[in-house]
Amino acid sequence: MKILTYRELESKNGLLPLMDQAFRWPFNPRRFEEFIRIDPRSKNSPVGFCAVENGRVVGFVGVLDLATRTLNGTMEYVGGIYGVATLPSHTRKGISTALMNSAHQYFEEKSYRFSFLNTSPTLIAYGFYKKLGYTDVIEYPNAYKVIKQKTKTSRKGKKAKLDFDKILKIYDEFSKDKTGFVIRNEAHLKMLKKTEGITAKQCIVGEKGYAIFRRDKGGIWVRELVASNAKEIEGLVSQIEEEAKALVYDRAVLDGTLLRVYQSRGYIIHRRSHGVMMIKPLTTNASFIETYGDKFYVSGLDHF
Repeated sequence: MKILTYRELESKNGLLPLMDQAFRWPFNPRRFEEFIRIDPRSKNSPVGFCAVENGRVVGFVGVLDLATRTLNGTMEYVGGIYGVATLPSHTRKGISTALMNSAHQYFEEKSYRFSFLNTSPTLIAYGFYKKLGYTDVIEYPNAYKVIKQKTKTSRKGKKAKLDFDKILKIYDEFSKDKTGFVIRNEAHLKMLKKTEGITAKQCIVGEKGYAIFRRDKGGIWVRELVASNAKEIEGLVSQIEEEAKALVYDRAVLDGTLLRVYQSRGYIIHRRSHGVMMIKPLTTNASFIETYGDKFYVSGLDHF
């Protein structure tokens, strides 16, 4: 077995069954390449490490270069793990361990102090990550509400548009005292627009807040809701509920004010959910608390 980087693969087509296993969607090499070129988290990285046996890709671990803000206000890059997958015919052979070790070695060569990943305590992989030295650092409270059927009303105020300058201004004010994955610029938003398929119809922008959401068969999924005060949050949540036909759900609510508004409006709140962020220190002097304190923030738009 050989371990190659994604960029070293002669053909990317062999990743299709692995990506389907990891993400539950058909892997399109051409579209994936488009994402790599515009995503600052991956465009300068190996993208991932692949286990190759007899010319066949049998395992994959994705890697990202992630920018974070620390307690002292500086930017620090960390490693990000995603898309861990092994073909069912090749499990229990140490392939994922070897690939994870390659990812950690890459992060260490970049002098990163931490490796982050997202998973669920209900998955078998959770125990695997713990054996590799990962521990829980963030649990994602979530909120759900069934919306009574009603006649859809038009949005109040001006028609929503993707005003990146305004969105960035609101976000910068909201996140100024927070640590974590809160570094944003216009290039980052344009990347999200491309990779997440965000349109003006999926965005509500107010004077002091905004909401970005996605419609699916189950209802409306809130990807990010940011506002400077509870009153503004109330207005945004109210407009989202007017857009919804059956259900509103937010899978990652790390803002306490937003969580309280959801609760006051009758949402079902799970403070412990399926989602958890784990971290592995890569150096002996790396401390999550000393680096980020209790102000670490990440939204649904920043998941990896």
